Amino acid sequence: MRALYLVFSHDHQEQLARLVRAVRRLSPGSLIAVHHDPQKEPLGSGLLEGVGNVHVIPDPVAGQWGDFSLVEQYLHSFRWCLQNLDFDWVVTLTGLSYPVMHLEKFEASLQESGFDAFVYHFDAFDPGHWPKGTGVTRYLFAYFRLPRNPYYYKVPARLKTALSRLRRAFNEGQPWFRIVPMPRGARTRLGVRRLSMPFNRDFVICGGRQMLNMSRPALERVFSYLDEHPRYIAYAKRTLIPDESFFTSIVANDPGIRVCNEVRRYIKWPSATSHAASGAVISRDEVDDILKSGQPFALKFDSRVDALALDKVDAFLGLPPEA
Repeated sequence: MRALYLVFSHDHQEQLARLVRAVRRLSPGSLIAVHHDPQKEPLGSGLLEGVGNVHVIPDPVAGQWGDFSLVEQYLHSFRWCLQNLDFDWVVTLTGLSYPVMHLEKFEASLQESGFDAFVYHFDAFDPGHWPKGTGVTRYLFAYFRLPRNPYYYKVPARLKTALSRLRRAFNEGQPWFRIVPMPRGARTRLGVRRLSMPFNRDFVICGGRQMLNMSRPALERVFSYLDEHPRYIAYAKRTLIPDESFFTSIVANDPGIRVCNEVRRYIKWPSATSHAASGAVISRDEVDDILKSGQPFALKFDSRVDALALDKVDAFLGLPPEA
């Protein structure tokens, strides 16, 4: 069985290189591909030299949090890998992920599992997973970007609070429109209630994680579905945070894909609610428990915050210390 580790990186190239080296040492026969966001600093010359079978995805796609562009990064990378690489399973990683298990054990578990995919998923309209109303807001409206106000930072705090209350009252007072502010500098969205949907009782919109573990045949079935249902892509482009539903919905609804409802990652969340936009940084004091978790990868690590956390993982895995 040949695994492909597909890494999506944005910044912190030093840790990206460390991740690639670790994966290569722990899985000498695997393939590694890197999609690096072109909005960030270009990958350093020679950054990945000396690590065999590492491929940098050409013509990378710029991404913005909460936007369909993150799905496009995956689609572009998956297509290139299917056309150019010979692999049996694909495992997606972020640049701040890191192995916490010997990867031959992980790869054997994929091959011997009897499943075609390990993808965490749930009904997006089930209030037990997301805060009440999240699925409705994200997926029952078609969203459009509103103009950015470059002087909003000058608005007095009291007026900002009043505008926020007015927005909430507007959203709760009628079912047809939503005004949704976006984090991380993204533009506010205006949502218009949809009159028709590309799903029904036989196709349930599923939320989940954007981290995927799929066999090559399962990935090929995803693209077959997209070829046969172009309306699904058009629909997803106008949803909020589509990377948390786009692939999971296809995989979970396909009776030809045997799915295990697991993400196969240890993720540290900043709070017990687990509804944060991204994970928190793992500290050195937490590493021992993570190594006992039975998960093959953990996130997020950040050597700029706590470099000793990665050093402890390397020591456990028998990897040479970083200079």
